[in-house]
Amino acid sequence: MSEKSVFQILSSINVEKDVKEKNGMRYLPWAAAIKYLLNYFPDANWEHREWDGIPYLKTGSGCFVEVSVIIGGITRKQLHPILDYRNQPIKEPNAFQVNTSIQRALAKAIALHGLGLYIFDGEDLPPNEKEAIELARVELADLLQEAGKFSPQAKQALLKMNYQDIQNKIAEYRNKGE
Repeated sequence: MSEKSVFQILSSINVEKDVKEKNGMRYLPWAAAIKYLLNYFPDANWEHREWDGIPYLKTGSGCFVEVSVIIGGITRKQLHPILDYRNQPIKEPNAFQVNTSIQRALAKAIALHGLGLYIFDGEDLPPNEKEAIELARVELADLLQEAGKFSPQAKQALLKMNYQDIQNKIAEYRNKGE
C-alpha cells in the first residue's frame, strides 16, 4: 500500500462526532483514533520508545515521550512533551502523566498518517467536506436574505457556525416557510 493511499483514506474521514474540547483546544481522544485506525487498517501497529528502559526522555526543559505508528510499512513518529492539565511541561512526571502523554502522542502519530489532521490545522471538517459546508453557508445566506435578516452581523455569525448548526438553521427557516 502506498503512502498516498493511506493518507488519502485517513484524511478523508470526518471524526467530528468524537472530537472533544478541553481548555479551548480541540482533540481526538486516543481511543477514538485507535477505533478509526483499526477499522480501516486492522494490521496497523504502534510502539513507544524507551531510553535505557525508561518510557520517557528527561531534558533540561522537560520530559518527552515518543510513539511510532506503522501502517502498511509506513512509519510516522511523534515526539510529545509530558504536559500537565494546563499544557505546561512537567519536569518530574508520575506514571499516570507518562501514560497520558504516550496516549496523546499515539493520537497525534495517527494524525500524521491523516486521521483528524485537519483538527490540528484549526479546521472543523476534513478537506473533502469543506465544499459541503460552503454550499450550506450559501444556502443559509440566501434564506436569511429572503427573510430580510441578512446583515453584516449575520454574515459574521454564519462564518463561525459549524456544519450541523448551519443545517439546523436551514431546517428552521424552511419550517417557518411552510
